[in-house]
Amino acid sequence: MNRPIAISLLLVAYSVACSDSSSTEPPPVVATTDSLVINASQSAAFVRLGRPAQVVAIANASSSADWDMSFFATTVTLNGGAAGPGTVVGYCICARASATDDAIRLLTPASTLPDFEAVSSSSVPADSSFKRDALVPAISGWVTGSGASATIVPNRSFILREGTTTAILAKIQISGLQQASASNAGQITFDFAIQPSTGASFGAAQTRTVDVRNGPVYFDLTSGSVSSAANWDLRFDGYEIRLNSGASGSGTLGAIPETSRPFSAIDATYAATAPAQAYRRDAFAGVFASTPWYRYNITGTDNQIWPTYNVYLVKRGSNVFKVQLIGYYGPSGEPRMITIRYAQLR
Repeated sequence: MNRPIAISLLLVAYSVACSDSSSTEPPPVVATTDSLVINASQSAAFVRLGRPAQVVAIANASSSADWDMSFFATTVTLNGGAAGPGTVVGYCICARASATDDAIRLLTPASTLPDFEAVSSSSVPADSSFKRDALVPAISGWVTGSGASATIVPNRSFILREGTTTAILAKIQISGLQQASASNAGQITFDFAIQPSTGASFGAAQTRTVDVRNGPVYFDLTSGSVSSAANWDLRFDGYEIRLNSGASGSGTLGAIPETSRPFSAIDATYAATAPAQAYRRDAFAGVFASTPWYRYNITGTDNQIWPTYNVYLVKRGSNVFKVQLIGYYGPSGEPRMITIRYAQLR
């Protein structure tokens, strides 16, 4: 006689259970640590973050949203801002920003794993703290201020390298500014010297002045004269000096800053000690440029890339990943074989 009542109670219970399940929040993301090796030796390698992350083939990075990060040599780019059509932004949890070089030398992937795993979803800051990518010229940091207060940064030269296998080296320093304004550096005077052939001594230092008040000026180092957009090495525009390479051009020029010795003391023998992988090309970069993931030549003689093991947060839409670059060399010492450690937080 009580069976209909029992069935009714079961139906009510089933209804309540279904109602509860439909309003339940999705389960939280479990941050599982994994790693990926990326060959960034010959050209940009593109990575799509996920579970798991994977290297993807991209035909046109400037129009594709199918990649999140790209790697080439030491440059790390995010698909957002000026670098691509994506929405990817970055933030650095820079626990080792002030660490000494001696402290960096002692770090290993194993010793820094606990720090990586300690970063959780509660470590994610407000959206306004994340940074989009912008153009980062390889020749930078040569001027401070603007307009009447613009001044040259002293003792800052750049060693240039052109070519992928057979290389020609050069050196350059900015030595003077005149009539700088808020929008451009006015008349820029610079000193430079180049090798007449691979392995030769630098030729005599030359001095030139270019006027950027009316727009960009292209310069060819070989001829030592102002050139055109069809044949150039350096492009002076506003307060930027671009190289014909990477994000700025189809050439092969790379640059490294030199602050340990004056321009006059940089000879071709000294310039040749820097390995090819140390040279940077113009690139799109954001947080990975403003807070670099590595230090270079920290012993003064090693010419090596040393990861700082800082943890970065990479955000794509509502998804957030933590990423740590833990290696630059392959098992046999091959450079530009980058290993990343990653996990999804949201």
